[in-house]
Amino acid sequence: MADDHNDMEQVTEGQAPRISENEKASMDKLAKQKVDLQALPTRAYLDQTVVPILLQSLSVLAKERPQNPIEFLAAHLLKNKSQFEDRN
Repeated sequence: MADDHNDMEQVTEGQAPRISENEKASMDKLAKQKVDLQALPTRAYLDQTVVPILLQSLSVLAKERPQNPIEFLAAHLLKNKSQFEDRN
């Protein structure tokens, strides 16, 4: 059992640099993606920036069917925008 614990520590320690490299690669990709957004065709730009949150919000809107759908949609978009900001 002690050997298993030591093996797990070695695996964890061995993975730490890989995780950092993966995080760095993700951040680099995100930085490139932000720059590339301006160069994208309109449809691709919308698909990457607005469509995901809009689809989620419209789905909730369709289920709840509030009296003031535009106000509800606007409030839902603003309330949930932080979930999608990292994608932009």
